Amino acid sequence: MSIVTDASELNLATSGKLKLRATARLAEGRPAATFEACVLLHEAARAERRAIEALAGYPPSTRLAASIEECWCLVEGLDPQRAAGAWGRVLREKEHVDAPTAEAMLVRLAPRFAESDHRFKKRLAGMTALARARGAGSLVPATAAAQSAIHREVKQVLDAFPGATSFWWASYRLLEAQNDNKGAWTALANARLLDPENRRFEAMSLLLSTRALPEKAADEYLGRVRGSFDDVGAEICLMYALAEIELAKTSRPEERWTRALDAANAGLTQAPSEGLRKSLKATQLLLDALLSGQEPTLDILYLAGLGESAAVAQPRGNVRDLVTRLASLRVAANETLDHAA
Repeated sequence: MSIVTDASELNLATSGKLKLRATARLAEGRPAATFEACVLLHEAARAERRAIEALAGYPPSTRLAASIEECWCLVEGLDPQRAAGAWGRVLREKEHVDAPTAEAMLVRLAPRFAESDHRFKKRLAGMTALARARGAGSLVPATAAAQSAIHREVKQVLDAFPGATSFWWASYRLLEAQNDNKGAWTALANARLLDPENRRFEAMSLLLSTRALPEKAADEYLGRVRGSFDDVGAEICLMYALAEIELAKTSRPEERWTRALDAANAGLTQAPSEGLRKSLKATQLLLDALLSGQEPTLDILYLAGLGESAAVAQPRGNVRDLVTRLASLRVAANETLDHAA
């Protein structure tokens, strides 16, 4: 048996065990158990996706079967948006299978997906605050009243679809904007449980830990990243650096600034976009100034290529907080309620 076949069968076996465990959780009927089932089913969906990726060269019907199971897991895992993405892959792979076979294979999934999709759209219908947010292309409006209105509707969606990863991310962003850091931490933790491979979720959790956790706990949380800057990605390096800058306000500033600079330097070599490079450069220049005993000025933004932001900044504002805010917005950029995750 080939290594590829072994890998595919291992992932399929893993998925099967996860689905059995999820079924048991769902039978309990408790909200906490239902969410645990959603987490297990998302993990099963990832196992199915890995199985599909290991099936290159196999008959189209075999790949279609695995894609159907992936979609099924996301439907049952109460994540209608991700289920819709998987359904699109099912339809594309269906084109490579003869019609009678494909229809027979879809006899269980097709009506279940249609029912879930209809229920999700019905839930969203009439939610005017969410509709405005989607139209504006931003999760977080400017006013506290608008933020609260959107969050009430986000919570209603999560009550019905607790596996909806992007809505947990939306909940985190809205609660953070309202300075409910503990609530934001819980929401982001749920998003990460559903999608533990999402680098943006992990990156934002680093900075949030300094606001939601006691200093010792936040320091331990950041410790998971220390020593791995070279391969964790630019977003995680950037947010780790900003987290250390935040903690340095109350303890061991030089030690923390030094670690933060190491992270920023490593992030610059990994940055995939010009925007991230600018944020990392601004962070690097900020730390150079702090370690040299100088008070950072807006010149940092100009030198980093962020002159547009410097032009509208308050001349006597706190440059450390400004760099952190701009970098946070950069990592959370291009987010909408349709594609937040």
